[in-house]
Amino acid sequence: MDALAWVCLFLVAFPVPFLFWFGLIPLWVDRQLRRVGREVLGHCRAVSTSEGRYSTSFEFSTQSGDRIIYISPLAGTVWGTPGEEALVVYDPRSPWRRARSRRELDARSEAWASLAWLLALEAITVVVFLLYLSY
Repeated sequence: MDALAWVCLFLVAFPVPFLFWFGLIPLWVDRQLRRVGREVLGHCRAVSTSEGRYSTSFEFSTQSGDRIIYISPLAGTVWGTPGEEALVVYDPRSPWRRARSRRELDARSEAWASLAWLLALEAITVVVFLLYLSY
């Protein structure tokens, strides 16, 4: 393969980690929480804003008594009101890594849009790569 083919191959491989990180993993976590998640009453701590998107932090206690602080990823929606109680769903096997507010879990995940865009980008780069190889 010549240098341009290697560049095309790199462009095909480049979106794959992002496809997992921003698309598949968040959707897998949502699915796990729906299957094995435990719902507890938590407390909305704060809402922070960055570039027009919001991140909401919650504090809750697991059934074993561990105090956990969950900070939602940046989203176009505010998931709670500071100072108010909120339902939080957490994975009992890993509550510090996998938790969502009930409102966040019930809404359509933004990961679907990320997954769609990244799959479209991947399809375009694969087509370009195959066209180059067939030339």
